[in-house]
Amino acid sequence: MSDILGNRRRKRHEYLLDVKVQTEGRARRRLNRGIVVLAALATVAGASYGLYRLGKFAIAKLLYENPRFAIAQIVVENDGVLTADQVRQLSGARVGQNLLSVDLDQTRQNVEMAPIVRRVSVRRELPNRLVINVEERMAVARLQSRAISGDAGSSALMVDRDGYVLKPFKLSDGGAVIQPRRLTSGLPLLTGVKLGDVCVGRRVESEQIYQALRLLDKLAQSAVCSAIDVEQVDLSKVRLLTVTTRQKSVMKFDTEDLQRQLRRLAVVLTWAQQRHKMVQMVDLTIERGVPVRFLN
Repeated sequence: MSDILGNRRRKRHEYLLDVKVQTEGRARRRLNRGIVVLAALATVAGASYGLYRLGKFAIAKLLYENPRFAIAQIVVENDGVLTADQVRQLSGARVGQNLLSVDLDQTRQNVEMAPIVRRVSVRRELPNRLVINVEERMAVARLQSRAISGDAGSSALMVDRDGYVLKPFKLSDGGAVIQPRRLTSGLPLLTGVKLGDVCVGRRVESEQIYQALRLLDKLAQSAVCSAIDVEQVDLSKVRLLTVTTRQKSVMKFDTEDLQRQLRRLAVVLTWAQQRHKMVQMVDLTIERGVPVRFLN
């Protein structure tokens, strides 16, 4: 009986040793495989980094340090008041700079910092030309100085058709004063403008001003354009736009339904022209009938 138990213990011990040896063997094999994989990954990573550095060096030599791509000409396309040299100065780009290294977005933003610039596009023309296209804002009306602030300099404030407030400015080099481009030499004057509605370099915050700009735009496009030369638009009363022409005619408009009022005005002016009369005052805000007073 003792021999049987001894055999069992011996076999069990041998079995445990065998299992332990197999486990250790598998662990060593896994470790070896892990070392091999890590070594392979390290080799691939090293090779990849080497290729990356080599590629970066090659790109720098072939593109960013290649004299073939040095800017030889900065072409400015602009029909406004900014000169080509002024646009180049604003852009920050320079002749001799690598064309491919130019940040087009930053160059565009640099030019758009000028308060009279509406839109800018910048493009590369390989191998060595940078083209900057500038669209400037065009002033369509002036803003009354006393309604905005008490200083005399504010009398030069203007506004474009989008409601963007403009004024003359100087470039960083302190050169000549640059005047915004104007639609006409004698811009209409918007009066009754509140101080809080106007900030240079931003759009106006008054709906009344936007309605006045819409009216000026529609008058310029209407059939009565040739008969009306607007001198002033008074915005001091809510929903009322009082237009004074250079012929001293006064025309009152409601801010709503301008198109219908312009049609009625065209009828009045045509009637007056046919009878050689000059309109002194016409009130187009009245729903039924149009009160008209003539000078002669």
